[in-house]
Amino acid sequence: MKKILVPIFTEEYKIWVYIGSRAELVKAAAKYIGETEAKFDKEFVGRGQALDYIDKGLYPLIIVDGRLPVRTALATLAHEASHSMDSLERYIGIKDKHGEFRAHGIAAVVRTVSKHLQK
Repeated sequence: MKKILVPIFTEEYKIWVYIGSRAELVKAAAKYIGETEAKFDKEFVGRGQALDYIDKGLYPLIIVDGRLPVRTALATLAHEASHSMDSLERYIGIKDKHGEFRAHGIAAVVRTVSKHLQK
């Protein structure tokens, strides 16, 4: 499983991205958010998920099923990154009138993860 920490805007804000098998993701994400694997396993459906526990002092977490075809995985990553950027916007309290903060954040997630996957 890959765990990638993506800086957003400044070093103060980050998004975690986990890519792996469903079993790996359930185990790692449950540990990260402090839930049981059984409870998290019931909540995790689909290709990926964005988890927002920023109010508990945790960076947003994106999980993506590593068995997906590359194009589907990248689309899923971008989709979930949009939810994580929503979380950061709410937390920081900014009004992203033109969507630039959101767009640059999604691009940072996709760019950083793509670099790690090429290694």
